[in-house]
Amino acid sequence: MGPVNTRVVRRTAALMKARGDAAYGATFRYQEYLRFGKGPLAAATAAGISVGMGLGWAAMRFKTGRALARAVAVPPGQGPSEHTMDRGSFRCELVGKTASGKVVRGRIAGQGDPGNRATTKFVCESALALALQPQALPGGERGGGVLTPASGLGTVLGQRLIAAGMSLEPVRS
Repeated sequence: MGPVNTRVVRRTAALMKARGDAAYGATFRYQEYLRFGKGPLAAATAAGISVGMGLGWAAMRFKTGRALARAVAVPPGQGPSEHTMDRGSFRCELVGKTASGKVVRGRIAGQGDPGNRATTKFVCESALALALQPQALPGGERGGGVLTPASGLGTVLGQRLIAAGMSLEPVRS
């Protein structure tokens, strides 16, 4: 999700700066990566995933590649079982470094398959925040535009996700 998340985070920083909020700071930078561990096996796994994804993206540019993807993909309505989706979980570790070098960490985690259960929870809680708490949103009831979750929903969404059973917390070092 790095290519998408990077754009969302950078847009959030720009929107917040335009609003006069200095939360992201003048030297803000964002980088995202998937960690495979250390050692030769981790390096080989990372290289394999990178090459495989690159080949997959390249194949999707051609009609034959798209036809092959449709042939091997799970058909609509035939996804994971309820049991499988309920057993899943996710954890996202966040690491920030201040201009002075101080490192801060956070974690977002939840139960349920990230692609089915967690995404549904994110979307539904976002919609409920817009419908039920517009006055509490960062721009208030009159705010709008092409916003990101952080710039448009702010801590309201975070509080709703915690109430819905997700974990959003600082990590103590």
